[in-house]
Amino acid sequence: MKEQYQSRVYKSNVTQTQTFAGVIRKGPNGKKKLIVKSPRWYEFQISKFHDGEQVTLEVHNSKPKRSEQQNRYYWGAYLPLIAEERGEPDLDRLHELFKGKFLTKGIVEVLGEKVRMKKSTTELGVGDFCQYIINIEAMTGIQAPPTENYDLISLRDLKELSTSE
Repeated sequence: MKEQYQSRVYKSNVTQTQTFAGVIRKGPNGKKKLIVKSPRWYEFQISKFHDGEQVTLEVHNSKPKRSEQQNRYYWGAYLPLIAEERGEPDLDRLHELFKGKFLTKGIVEVLGEKVRMKKSTTELGVGDFCQYIINIEAMTGIQAPPTENYDLISLRDLKELSTSE
């Protein structure tokens, strides 16, 4: 009983970030270091902690895929808003445009034709998907709707943090 109480108390005092992506690279001195892929997302996540607060960092080589909530937000709120604002009723065509613009892996030749190879949004991590939405906002000039109804982190908070640097 005492262990259950201690565990419950401990968990209630833990502040935990959402995941953020990075890549391990050798530095100029030959030592490996972590390069954060989305510095804005990383900065937003660590802003949850107080100056001088001790934290534990866990690094592993798998990242959570973008969430179902993010997918519902994208297809159910943001793409329809862009479609209405821009007069493009086909959400699939908008989706293909944005994937081509922001998720291109390269261009290859197939049967003598150039083909743009694109990542699927299902391959994106949680933080990468947030950056994808921010990139679409910048391209279209259409502000993404509030994320609260989708149980997601506020893109506004993320953007304010990145512009205050």
